[in-house]
Amino acid sequence: MKYLTLAALAMLAAAPAQAGRDPFARPALPAPIRADAQAQAPAEPAVRPQLRAIMVAPDQSLANISGHILAEGEWFGDYRVVKIRERSVTLATRGGAKSELALERTDYK
Repeated sequence: MKYLTLAALAMLAAAPAQAGRDPFARPALPAPIRADAQAQAPAEPAVRPQLRAIMVAPDQSLANISGHILAEGEWFGDYRVVKIRERSVTLATRGGAKSELALERTDYK
């Protein structure tokens, strides 16, 4: 009986702290964003992919772009790998704009 009394006291002590909280209440939804507020919001800066390494082989060439190993024709976010050469990779966006990433020249002695 002594243990039941201690457990009951512990429950009663914790009850006032949670008295105002309904455990079945749904969380409040965020306020909707107005259309004019979206138009004024600055666009997020586009992160340019970084060419880290290239492996050229007769059957399949691969490029390490921002940590992802990709072959020709594969997609990386909004970019598609068009061509992999020994020192550069050509990318195309979904809109059709092409860009070229080149490996930085490093001289080791």
